[in-house]
Amino acid sequence: MRIIILSIIITLFYTNPMSAQGSDTKQNGLVVKLSATWCPVCSGAAWNSYNWLLNNVKNNAFYFTAHSSSTSRLFSQTGSDIIRNFDQSAYQPAFYLNGLNKGSGGSVTEREIKNAIEDDVSKGPSALMKTVARASGNTSIKAQVTLTFPKLMTGNYTMGLYLVEKVVKEIQAGLSGTVEHKNVLRNSFFTQSFGEDLPGASFAAGYSKTISATINLPANSSAANFEVIAVLWKKNGVKYEFVNVHGTSDMAGVLTNISEKVDENFNFIVTNATLNDIEFQFSSLSLPLNGVTVQLRDILGRTVKQERGIQFSNDFQKMHFSNLNLTPGTYIISFESREFLISRKVVIK
Repeated sequence: MRIIILSIIITLFYTNPMSAQGSDTKQNGLVVKLSATWCPVCSGAAWNSYNWLLNNVKNNAFYFTAHSSSTSRLFSQTGSDIIRNFDQSAYQPAFYLNGLNKGSGGSVTEREIKNAIEDDVSKGPSALMKTVARASGNTSIKAQVTLTFPKLMTGNYTMGLYLVEKVVKEIQAGLSGTVEHKNVLRNSFFTQSFGEDLPGASFAAGYSKTISATINLPANSSAANFEVIAVLWKKNGVKYEFVNVHGTSDMAGVLTNISEKVDENFNFIVTNATLNDIEFQFSSLSLPLNGVTVQLRDILGRTVKQERGIQFSNDFQKMHFSNLNLTPGTYIISFESREFLISRKVVIK
């Protein structure tokens, strides 16, 4: 009898994405727990509070855990980057709500996070977000997030897409044997931890953009054990400030908008890449599009070169960025319009 009940619970957990989703029309909260498998204190109040929040603050909230030890298989450089963005002196255990430290666990931490999330729901969101994901077997997940600004917005924004593993079995100091670590942040869909830049610095009311990306899953994993979380950040100097978050655990979502169609029909070939010159070809097959901006950015998101007013066509088109004076490393070539954003990575040696 117990086995049957357990099977039903697991089925509901994986097939009902609403249990893991907030609202795509309201303000949601992002709860990030900093932890470490070697940390015995992390198995006490912090462990209990995290489970309490997951069970009692489900609506309009998204969660992930960032593990600080680089020797742990739960470690993620993306998670470390996000935590250090929140707090350079962060030490586990610690809870962050929308980037603000809410303590190390216990009833005060639980109450502050719960009350703040519930209060924010009543406020008009600065940005509306809708996340959709579709798995290709257990090998990769393609995700897209559609962003809409309901009012005029100014500033520099980035959209992050993150892969979160729902349950990972691993040891935890202070607890016996192998235990279930929940909502472990695995990686960013993009090269940059804080995602892709939105083009421009002024966005009219009603501005909308869909951003797509694909990520490979770890070997021997199940797509049903993952969640995709999208976070909109606003740049403020060297810091990234939280704006809103949305996510999905439904890995059978329907990807139908123009950004997805462009990505599926997009061909890209680098024919030459040196420190001074990058030559590449691209084609959108059966989707001719006008007014596309092509940008070359470095790993920090800084624009190196830009060409506007490019037209996509069925035939391969050639582009040449010259006199670059680059340093060896990874660069991003992005193709952007009001309707879509597609990025491809180029490694310069």
